[in-house]
Amino acid sequence: MRFDAVPMPPAVAARPRDPRGYPVPAITPWHDGQPQFALTDYGRSADCARGRLCSVCDVLIPRGPVWRVVGATESAAIAAARAAGRPYRNMAPTPEGPGHRACMLYAAMVCPYLARPNARRGTDARAPDAMTAHVVRGAVRGDSGAVVGYGDYEFAVTPTQVLFRFLDVVEFLPHDTGDAHLAELRAELDRG
Repeated sequence: MRFDAVPMPPAVAARPRDPRGYPVPAITPWHDGQPQFALTDYGRSADCARGRLCSVCDVLIPRGPVWRVVGATESAAIAAARAAGRPYRNMAPTPEGPGHRACMLYAAMVCPYLARPNARRGTDARAPDAMTAHVVRGAVRGDSGAVVGYGDYEFAVTPTQVLFRFLDVVEFLPHDTGDAHLAELRAELDRG
């Protein structure tokens, strides 16, 4: 599905766009006037964490659940825990911040890397460390992904990165391709 055919949350529609028309997430750094998709701006990510702002649209996330898009490994771990009737808590920190439900459904559909299992990363992580060593050009997303709702999140702002942990899965929406979320995104936007 073409990104411009996906219904856009109003706060995302207000974001700056790249030359192709893609909205640029709040945590995306810019270099020479161009967004650097797949990289995270430390300062913006810290601001979003501290202010409980959506990492996609930069608007306040109300108290209550937060969402994020997860890749194949975490999606499989959540599915296995749920199938076994066990709670799931990601104890490993991630640099990926939370957002609104509509924003994360939208991101799962329009971000080429998140939307398709055969998608490959176009950019290496800048200054990779143990947490981002897997973020290399050409890496494949994997068989599945999911939009996951969590009861809340914790964060730490270190001198070099912002780290998140997500608590208490409250919603699990797996997908092979992001367009599986189209009906859910439309319903979420209708709820306003």
